[in-house]
Amino acid sequence: MPEPAPAILIVEDHEETRCLLKNTLSAEGYVVEEAQDLAGARRSIRASKPALIVLDVGLPDGSGVDLCREIRADPALSLTPVVMLSGRGRIDQKGEGFAAGADQYLVKPVKPRELLLWVRALLRRLKLDAVDSELIEAGDLLIDVRSHLLRFQEHTISNLTPKEFDLLVFLVTKRPELFSRQQILSKVWHTVAVPNTVDMHLHHLRGKLPGELALRIQSVPGKGFRYFG
Repeated sequence: MPEPAPAILIVEDHEETRCLLKNTLSAEGYVVEEAQDLAGARRSIRASKPALIVLDVGLPDGSGVDLCREIRADPALSLTPVVMLSGRGRIDQKGEGFAAGADQYLVKPVKPRELLLWVRALLRRLKLDAVDSELIEAGDLLIDVRSHLLRFQEHTISNLTPKEFDLLVFLVTKRPELFSRQQILSKVWHTVAVPNTVDMHLHHLRGKLPGELALRIQSVPGKGFRYFG
């Protein structure tokens, strides 16, 4: 029996944009749900646990950035891919979206084909993550990829966002190789934009790790970052 089509929630208050995106995704076989504001989005998320969320930043009853933070803080939703949409495209505005946990940030007017490509890529990555039972060992650090848990000495760390986790896994598995911001963006975010996103995520990541472990993520001025330990 074939697997049921993934459900995608579109949270967008502009009706024409919402209908355009819905038609694009529905034509590809996805089950599409709609919400026009944060309240409706929260109801849909509770009721159906969508596989992916397309989330507008500017909504009538608040900011999509705040909802993205809520999603990342919920253990049941923390791995759900979020594609953020916004008419605001400054670097600091994109950085805010990525820092909140967005997997991608698209500036309006959004090309439906581009959104579709990102939806496919993120759902494919989610499927691969779901079957990956790999354990990564680096001395006294153990990373459980399936459960998104870190075990370091007597500590268990479970509060990393998906991007923080992916960033740490990338640096640990490539240790002690040195990577520039642009290389990390290409490998972890699959983009070459908003380089300060790497610095923000590393800052938050280090703040959640025990001191000794945080120090193993080294910054090399003018060169980039590496895990050394």
